Amino acid sequence: MVRKNRSTLRKLGISLSESALAEQIGEVLRNELGASRRATKTVMRWTGVSDNTARSWLNGRASPSGLHLLELAAHSEPVMIFLLEVTGHGDLEIGLRLQEIEVELEDTLDRVRSIRKQVR
Repeated sequence: MVRKNRSTLRKLGISLSESALAEQIGEVLRNELGASRRATKTVMRWTGVSDNTARSWLNGRASPSGLHLLELAAHSEPVMIFLLEVTGHGDLEIGLRLQEIEVELEDTLDRVRSIRKQVR
């Protein structure tokens, strides 16, 4: 017997319907890309889907599944973070941002060194 995803998600304390998933993915995409024609074209380019399908995802009327969801996550960090959070792995988000954190730490260290040189 194959386990349904919904029961697995329920065990994690997550109750998510198909329509709620579609709405949330649409919101994540709109927050990142906006709700313009350009956003639709970006989603189409990332996934190879039709105009209508891309607009349905952006408007939260339908949710991507399978490979399309993986393609969105590969191109969109906010979608990947959403997937990590909804599956109970939100703590792994920091791994996605390590390079960004390293750059910020280097900038901060450079500023501290600059201040230290001025004080001497």
